[in-house]
Amino acid sequence: MTRLLQRCVCIMLGCCLLLPVASLAGDASNVTLLDQDGRDFQLASLRGSVVLMVFGFTHCPHICPVEMARVSAALRQLEPLGVQVRGVFITVDPQRDSPEVVKAYLRNFHPGIIGLTGTPAALDKVADQYRVKRVKQTIAEGDYLIDHGYSLYLLNQQGEAEVAVLPGLPPSHIVTLVQRLVDDQGL
Repeated sequence: MTRLLQRCVCIMLGCCLLLPVASLAGDASNVTLLDQDGRDFQLASLRGSVVLMVFGFTHCPHICPVEMARVSAALRQLEPLGVQVRGVFITVDPQRDSPEVVKAYLRNFHPGIIGLTGTPAALDKVADQYRVKRVKQTIAEGDYLIDHGYSLYLLNQQGEAEVAVLPGLPPSHIVTLVQRLVDDQGL
């Protein structure tokens, strides 16, 4: 009985870990960023696919790698859908995250994830659209970390953010959400 109660609580909490974001204002889809190969890239080019979009930075010691692993696991399960589902990593640390650094970082995750960096102004416009707050925190020896807001967004085929997925949901839950979007059933 205790196990059943724990499962029910986990399921209920899982539903609370989704934040609707349909009211996001602005459109950064045509902002020019750089992909991990140094080529110009615009988020608008992903329209037609459901996108798992992660904000983070390559020097993040804990949360970002866990989020990227979670997205990678979900993308592996979604591989039969092909280009209907795409993964994107957008840095919040353009000072250190050059295309080469992002490319090296992505080698640790699903090979289909697109890594994006760019000028601080371009990245600020994209992050601001998704309300990703970025706060630089100085740590020992002049090094720094960047506290940032929600890191995983699901975008529908029109490029609109459907939900922000808070940490803690298993990849299987993300897969279910993505499959609903692919099937045009909504969330």
